[in-house]
Amino acid sequence: MKPLDRPINVNAMTRKINVDNRIPLRHYYRIADNLIRQASIYREEKNIIDLYIILLRFCSLLSETIPLHRDYQLLLPKERVFYRRKLLDVIEELERMKAEFNRRLDELNKARTIAQLNCLENTSNISTVSSTEYPSIKKSISSNLDIKQVQLHPASRNALHSSWKHHNTVTQVASPKTLQIEKQFQKMSFSLPLPKEETLSRHSFLGPTGLHGQWQGPIAGTKVQYPSSADIPSTEDLGLNQTGKDGHVATKNGDPGEARSTMESVLSLDDGSWLQPAEDSCSLSTVERREDSFELNNIWQPSPPPVLAQVQQEYLPIHPSKVADPRPGPAKSLPEGMSDSSSYQHLHIPVKMMEDFLRLAQANTAKNLETCGVLAGSLKNRVFHITTLIIPKQESTSDSCQTMNEEEIFDIQDKLSLFPLGWIHTHPSQTCFMSSVDLHTHYSYQVMLPEAIAIVMAPTDTSRQHGIFHLSDPGGISVIRNCQERGFHPHEEPDDGNPIYEHCSHVYMNTKLKCDIVDLR
Repeated sequence: MKPLDRPINVNAMTRKINVDNRIPLRHYYRIADNLIRQASIYREEKNIIDLYIILLRFCSLLSETIPLHRDYQLLLPKERVFYRRKLLDVIEELERMKAEFNRRLDELNKARTIAQLNCLENTSNISTVSSTEYPSIKKSISSNLDIKQVQLHPASRNALHSSWKHHNTVTQVASPKTLQIEKQFQKMSFSLPLPKEETLSRHSFLGPTGLHGQWQGPIAGTKVQYPSSADIPSTEDLGLNQTGKDGHVATKNGDPGEARSTMESVLSLDDGSWLQPAEDSCSLSTVERREDSFELNNIWQPSPPPVLAQVQQEYLPIHPSKVADPRPGPAKSLPEGMSDSSSYQHLHIPVKMMEDFLRLAQANTAKNLETCGVLAGSLKNRVFHITTLIIPKQESTSDSCQTMNEEEIFDIQDKLSLFPLGWIHTHPSQTCFMSSVDLHTHYSYQVMLPEAIAIVMAPTDTSRQHGIFHLSDPGGISVIRNCQERGFHPHEEPDDGNPIYEHCSHVYMNTKLKCDIVDLR
């Protein structure tokens, strides 16, 4: 394996998959089968690092996820027995591999450190240093600076001295070029004059006298006016529009007086019902009957007992300020948090595949009907390749597409030893985005394989005729997993502040890759 750009986060790459009872139990066993298939490829390629991680995922799936499924004890007893035995074999293999895995992981980390040092030594122009390299340079510089050369406040000097003392414990030998860079940074960073006390007091929330002054309470004659809910700006007014990878800037909705298109009406988030008070479902007239009815010797006959009826579950409306933006987020080359860049294998797409799919969908597109297909492929040298496009039997409308005879798709994938790499569908008369129905559809693909993608083809969209998306991990996946609604509906924004879905950063277009088409219609 090539040197890493940053350390491998094993815990993040092998974290537990929460069970979703809406996904059939057999699909979880198919996930286990795909993991075994990946492990076999890594084993043949002598890829100990990825093999160890895949086997850890398999153990977590079989011991922490599948047993919690509601159908685990009821369905598929043969698969349950088979994978229990397989789990024991995998645990034994992990024990044998542990020492070799740690040794190779240390080698990769050492190679990464050496590569970073060489990069620093070969850097001649400070302005060309990228933001990802700057923290390591700054750390090396601050550990080698002479504290006597910096004229600071005594308290600040003591704090800085303790910080340098901590960094000196991990300081390595610097080359002459590195020292030259350090002197330039020193000249740039510490030649600036310190702010005056007047400036600090003017910008302090404690007031002009700072900590030495006496706190004064609020003036009684001053009235505090809190903004109403109507005065709170929406997320679109706060400038949260994001720019996608293709360079297009997402714009705000138009004025209320402008005519709305079909797509805007579908994505309408507030129909006015949220401002109406909720009505009680039960009447209290029976409980609050007047006692004088008994004094007048009136005969009161109790109402018949309630009948158990199936009531459709009601969902609380989402506050407009919490509704997630239906537009995709930008691609992240180095995602932060749980899902780092090393958790996704690269995925290559044949260039002509999307053109061939549009040609196959042309008849439906002319009738304003959606068309969908399943993407499948192989794995080689840590790269997934889409090699097969499966067009299943399907039922379509102008804004939805439902596959039929799912077993036929599985049979083709099993016979050809293919991985499920995602799906593709058209928006014949809509823009290039993923609706709430599309997000729920793609959720099942991404649970099967984290690298799975969703390709949207929108031939009538003048700004962008195609997009390659996936759910943000873990924010977007968590939102869809916890959502029980169906049809077109708004979603609540993830807790981490990221968009629900985003442009893919692990996908590459390959001009030399060929793709077979299997049309089952």
